[in-house]
Amino acid sequence: MLSRPGIDASSTATPIRPVSFSPDAEIGREEAPQSLRPLAARLLECQLARLSRANALIERRLAQGLHHLHSGSLYRRLGYVRLGDYLTERPGLSLRRCQKLLRTERALHDLPALAAAFEAGLLSSSKLQVLAAVATPATQELWLARAQKLTVRQLEDQARAARTAASESEATGAACNDDAPDVLITFAAPGGVVALWHWALDLVRRVAGRQEPAWRCAEYLAAEFLAGAPTPGPSSPADANQFVPPGGGSADRGNSQLAGGGDQSSDRRERDERNAPLPPRPQRDAAGLEAWLEATRAVREALRSLGAAADPDVIISGRPPEAPDAGEDVNPWELDRWLRSLVRLRQSLAWRQGRLLRTLAALALFEELGFRRLEDFSTEVLGMSPRRARYLISLERRLELLPLLLDAYRRGLVTWCQTRLLVRVARPGTESRWIRYARDVTVRRLEDVVTSCDIALALNDGAAGGTDDAPLPPREPKPRDRPRHTSAPDLPVLLSTVASSTETPLMEYPPSGFVPGAGQPATRRISFFAPPDVADIWHAAVRAARTAAGTHLRDWECLVLFVHAMRQSWDNPADTDWRRRYRILERDGWRCRAPGCTSRSRLNVHHIVFRSRLGNNDEENLVSLCIGHHQAGVHEQRIRCLGSAPDALWWELGPRPDGPPLVRYFGESILGAGERPPGS
Repeated sequence: MLSRPGIDASSTATPIRPVSFSPDAEIGREEAPQSLRPLAARLLECQLARLSRANALIERRLAQGLHHLHSGSLYRRLGYVRLGDYLTERPGLSLRRCQKLLRTERALHDLPALAAAFEAGLLSSSKLQVLAAVATPATQELWLARAQKLTVRQLEDQARAARTAASESEATGAACNDDAPDVLITFAAPGGVVALWHWALDLVRRVAGRQEPAWRCAEYLAAEFLAGAPTPGPSSPADANQFVPPGGGSADRGNSQLAGGGDQSSDRRERDERNAPLPPRPQRDAAGLEAWLEATRAVREALRSLGAAADPDVIISGRPPEAPDAGEDVNPWELDRWLRSLVRLRQSLAWRQGRLLRTLAALALFEELGFRRLEDFSTEVLGMSPRRARYLISLERRLELLPLLLDAYRRGLVTWCQTRLLVRVARPGTESRWIRYARDVTVRRLEDVVTSCDIALALNDGAAGGTDDAPLPPREPKPRDRPRHTSAPDLPVLLSTVASSTETPLMEYPPSGFVPGAGQPATRRISFFAPPDVADIWHAAVRAARTAAGTHLRDWECLVLFVHAMRQSWDNPADTDWRRRYRILERDGWRCRAPGCTSRSRLNVHHIVFRSRLGNNDEENLVSLCIGHHQAGVHEQRIRCLGSAPDALWWELGPRPDGPPLVRYFGESILGAGERPPGS
């Protein structure tokens, strides 16, 4: 019998009995539901618990490796200026997730009792993160004893009370929230406005000097508009103009979250979520036979062998790949190899978890285990945040339609950073080409190409004859190709086209005689997740835009006003003298051209052939580099740049003293071992 803190096992759990099962056997309607559905639920729970335990051990080793990499800035010796760029291009990890792992690892350095309990499997990941934020060397044993008796939510409440009593900051929040944006903002828009949205993202990133996420760009847009617009009060006419669909429902999930979350505190939102009515229960087969068959099928698929190293039991009972020796002499190239091997294991486990979680959620089998919601099950049993559980299910659902990409992802042939981009453009007939393309270029180039495809499709909406909804990857230049030929324009060029083509409607919006609801049909969607406070700012800006217009504006019409305000304040001047002075930065899209670098600030114009070696000032000898790659990269011999700008540049990142570099590029295409720049 299974029992958990805070749950009366005797009232919800049913002992597991050996069941002799045959699909052809006749199953009684009274007995079967009490045996097959709980048995299917326990089967999924058992396998998910194994996977979660294995994943927790992998993440602990990963955190230790990341700690060595970060504390010694070893990624700089590999040719990367920022940790985030290295994580994206090499192991393919989220910087936000890695920052969380690093925070926990630093806390455990002084909490050996918690670390030992976690290694022994006595403490889940969720509880570990809660305790790491509040425990001290003197109180760790006390908190560990509490964790054995309390649920995660109860433990969070006690930790929050302890921080409040000690007058500590609440900025860390609940440990199980994954520190991730959790409010979806989404609305329909015409294709041209979708293209304008991408141009606005690029403008904000140029102004900010770094590759900000979409929600941060939205915050800048909304704040810039609010700075020059009257803010409506709680009882302003804007509230009366809020659009309410027939029947009192919300137009979409994003609008309902936005409208409902604007004036609520995070505690109230969480309380409402806990007390909200349960979603409609799926229709159950009378005998529970379908649930059992689906559960066993999901387990067979999820546990299909990917090699001995990826077996959960091997990970739990054995030891993950050994880390390079820590210390001052740690080899960054070996550390890079070790981290990538761990990430491949973690990725295979994550997909398996998503496959089983999807089945558990679709059949509502978490109820058979005594949980009201899937989120409660994932937090208490798996030590996984509700947001991560939802994401794994969503990713598995999208990958199901792309079997080749699914197989490449679960085997680690493509990283998570590549996969999240490929699902936007790959189709069953084109996925193999996109997989090969993703493996041959930087993630930065892949993101540019995917965005270019989105913009091209949006701009072609409504065109005669329609548009091909299955784009193909471009042909990247090879060392012997001159000039460059691609099937998709560079993103900076395409964004420049978007800006020039939308200048007139921007400057004249809204036109005279404008009628809300008339005009272009909304054919695509703009969507992004944002923290609750940013969602509140966006919502306030939408209300202010409607108040200023004196009528109800659709969300995309408000966005056009935001972009208009941003462009008037921050767009580059158009005078010829200015553009001639910064012609190289303009040509290179106002960002560092080192492969994988996302920097847009402190840009230098670098002479490929040094001036000390009689290099000239021709455009072919000039390239934009951030100060990190310029001074600490090229001049410290951590990267090499040869060739001719902008389309025939050779790069070597992380040159070794006694071997080949970490990686070679031509442009942003990854080269094989036999392809070397001239003169090397």
